[in-house]
Amino acid sequence: MTRLAVAGAVGMALLGLPQAAVACAQLSQDVWMCDRGTPWETATWDQYGDGATLLLDDYVLDFTQEWPGHEITDGVSTLEELFATYNAWAAAEAEAPANLLQSDRMNLPHATVVRHIQRDLWEGEPYLQAVMLAQVSDARIMLWLQAPNETPVEDLDLASREVASLLRDDCADPVSCAEDYEPPETASKE
Repeated sequence: MTRLAVAGAVGMALLGLPQAAVACAQLSQDVWMCDRGTPWETATWDQYGDGATLLLDDYVLDFTQEWPGHEITDGVSTLEELFATYNAWAAAEAEAPANLLQSDRMNLPHATVVRHIQRDLWEGEPYLQAVMLAQVSDARIMLWLQAPNETPVEDLDLASREVASLLRDDCADPVSCAEDYEPPETASKE
């Protein structure tokens, strides 16, 4: 999926969501990312139109509950089936076929995640990406964690696993969800 297509999808999905500077950030209507004490706590929110992306050093995290194919989410379709539908759409839209490097399923305490780590092209430039479809309680959300092409696959594996482990179905951390919480300075400066 191109970053432009992701940006449009994410923008539509984030309409009306508060983007407060808290360590439990609301990624979508039903999914939070509780990252207090991790590097992601200092990530920068990149607002564009009605959407947002998280930036941390060389990593870019996009996310939405309304990815291409989400409309068949019926509680019966498995994550793998939904991911296959998304992949078929992404392959038809792609500049070049994705080079799949790793495919797995992670069963985490707060989420189940189907993940592909792959090399893709965007406007002729290769990059490394972890595409993840997560089930968090009853909600499903698609996440794209992008890194420069020269990033070791092992680094993206660890970073995407960390992101997936931070997903929650509510603002679960009473410290970072408190009204008077002040997060540390952001790591990425503009």
